[in-house]
This record gives sequence, C-alpha cells and structure tokens, in this order.
Amino acid sequence: MKQPIKKLKIIAVAGALLLASLFSGCDIIDGLKSKRPELPAYAESVSRYIPDSSSLAHINVNGRTYVPFASVKGNMFNSEFRECLGYLDDNRSERIYTLCDDPFDNYLVVMNIDSFMDSPSVWRDFATYNKDILTPDFVDPLGNEEWGHSGCYSEMKEFDIDILLEADDVYELSMDYKVYGEDCGTAGVRNANKTELKRGEVYGIEVSEISIYGKFDKDGPLDVECHFHVETMNGEMHDLEYVYKDTVEFGDKISLTLTGNAKDGYVLK
Repeated sequence: MKQPIKKLKIIAVAGALLLASLFSGCDIIDGLKSKRPELPAYAESVSRYIPDSSSLAHINVNGRTYVPFASVKGNMFNSEFRECLGYLDDNRSERIYTLCDDPFDNYLVVMNIDSFMDSPSVWRDFATYNKDILTPDFVDPLGNEEWGHSGCYSEMKEFDIDILLEADDVYELSMDYKVYGEDCGTAGVRNANKTELKRGEVYGIEVSEISIYGKFDKDGPLDVECHFHVETMNGEMHDLEYVYKDTVEFGDKISLTLTGNAKDGYVLK
C-alpha cells in the first residue's frame, strides 16, 4: 500500500556505519573501491584567469564560466566523480571533474591526484549567481563576497523501499531499477565495517529523482520496476524472485520483509 512520506534518513545502530549508494551512470556501492574517472585521451589544458586582485579566478569549461565557490566537507569517494573533463594550467595532475550528484554540471571539482596535501576545490558556474541550485552534501561554501547569498540546497524527493531484515548472513542488499523499461540505476546498503547486516533492522533503499533527470517527467507518476539482490557474508550472490512493479510518485514508500539464509535461500515479500 503506497503512502506519501517525508524523506527518510537511514541511521545504523550499534556504532555500525550504514552506507547507502545511488548512482546514475556512476560506480556503485563502495566508493572506496570505485575507480576515479581517467583523463581522456582528447583532454586539453584549461587556463585559470585572474583578472585583478579584487576578483576571483575563473575558468571557462564547455562554454561556461566557473568561479571558486567552496571547499570539500569531509572526504570524497571515487564514486562521486562522474567524468574527467581535462586539467588545469598545463598540469596534468590537476584534474577537473564533474559530479554524479550534480546532473546539471553547475559545479566542478578541481583536484591534484598526486598530492595528499592539497584539498579538492569546488567551482561553481557563475551564471547561477543568486540562484537556489541543487548542491551535493559535501560542498562547504566559503562565503566569498562575489557570491553574495547565492542559495544551494540538497534535498531531493525520493521513492523509498524499506526492507525489514528477518534474514541471516546478509552482507549487502541491492536493487536495480527501471523507469518505463529503461535502466536507470542501482542502489544498495551495506555496513562500512563489512559486518553482517543486523537482523530485525529496517534498511532503506532509495530511488531519487536525480537519477532520472533529462529522461522523464519528474513531476508525473512513473512506471517503476525494481529487481533485488542479496550478497552473503562469503560473497555468494542471490537474485531474488520478487520484482516490484507499480506506478509511483516521488514521496511514495513501500515496506517489504526479507527472510531466509544463505543455505536455504532468501524470500522477499
């Protein structure tokens, strides 16, 4: 039975950090194992311009002007980078990246891949000045005067699937999903410390509207098809028979229960 809800935040208990991963053309699940996008063969150097001492530097990329906007809060996983566009000031180690969580490329990240001392810097399209735009959670605005009070927000609507775990030997829950028959992504949960998911807990898997930008009308109902998988503690993969197919809207939630074990198999209903 579908019912509208507010966006859920899933918090692991007993000190185990729960990772949730969603992607749209990006590496999935374990950001630490993902491979950062390589510098393409056709990549070119991008020059950094500093007009005068009273203005911020800027770079021109794909016909858009980007200006320093933020630092990075916490760590960035390799899975958060979508594409490498080039390098800065003839330094092939100073790479320019687009982000998985920014489908409009309003932000770029510049990072020196050979230096552990230099923190990544976040650049923002200056055409978004004084506009409220989607902003990844790790972006920490510097408060530069040139930006004034340009807004940013990170909240996006989701379609949530909550799974009550009444099964044993579960290392990871994952889900492939389609919208109108088109593959749109994979989402999943596992413990960062690589321990077994805890029986009796509810784990949330999300389909965010960010994963369908430019593909479908995000304001209307969507025909969704979700296929589920379980990875056991010893690495066995189980493709579950249950398939969720329905017309949903962002903000809807369904609740399911997973039972079973690695020996006898798993049942989702």
